[in-house]
Amino acid sequence: MTETLRIYRPSVPMGYEWAVPVDDEDFEAIRAVGERRSGDPWEPIHMSLLKVDDRGKSQQRSDLPWLGGHVLVLRDAAIEAVGDILRPHGELLPLLCHEARLALFSAPAVEGVLDEARSEMVRFGSGRIMALLSPMFRRAALGGVRAFKLAEMPRGDLYLTNQLVEA
Repeated sequence: MTETLRIYRPSVPMGYEWAVPVDDEDFEAIRAVGERRSGDPWEPIHMSLLKVDDRGKSQQRSDLPWLGGHVLVLRDAAIEAVGDILRPHGELLPLLCHEARLALFSAPAVEGVLDEARSEMVRFGSGRIMALLSPMFRRAALGGVRAFKLAEMPRGDLYLTNQLVEA
């Protein structure tokens, strides 16, 4: 019997704090994290936690402050709780924040996982993928990979398998 494979993407939790770079120019380094090779030098980025939304409403503390669907930001409690589970599947990159110890989880880009023929997507005029509306994946191409980004979209979403999420 084949185990069902489910793929998850991070989604924004309403009412919880966000993590953002102190310097807006560092957003580019975070977007590009999916393009780096494991072990490449990493310069920690200065971050801040947004604890109040744009309407002045206080946000709840989060062990995974939101930054975007392309990475996970882990606060100290999450680093301790799941850091060892995540490390074999990507990199935990340190961030600098005076409010908390933070790390950025980045997974490798994997070739051949996206089944383009079965996926619903929007393309740029050049043919490059702009957005995935309903991605379909090739299970065999994953092998033992439990966290990944698509080689076709290394700046796109982070994907986690149910095995990793359940762990």
